[in-house]
Amino acid sequence: MEAANRGASAAGGKSIGLSISLPMEQKTNPYVPEELAFEFHYFFMRKLWFVYLAKAVIIFPGGFGTLDEAFEALTLVQTDKIRERMPILFYGEDYWKDILHFDALALGNDLARGY
Repeated sequence: MEAANRGASAAGGKSIGLSISLPMEQKTNPYVPEELAFEFHYFFMRKLWFVYLAKAVIIFPGGFGTLDEAFEALTLVQTDKIRERMPILFYGEDYWKDILHFDALALGNDLARGY
């Protein structure tokens, strides 16, 4: 997220920082203005606001936290908890093909919906 905040700052824009209060978690990066830095106690609230405010989600290769956030976004869209159409893009095709089998997930979703 720091890269996105840094890019917005370099372009003269502002961006929001949504962090989680954990003892081992890093603090908000220096590219987020103090008035736009929000800290959450619960993961689910952070993820809800993360997706609720978004116009699109781009997911870069990462670890378990990235997967958690990606599936939360996909679930909120799938269950119509997000009112507007919101594209979700996965960057790094080779990485994601090694991690997830999207075709099986999509097929399972279609079967569950009766398509």
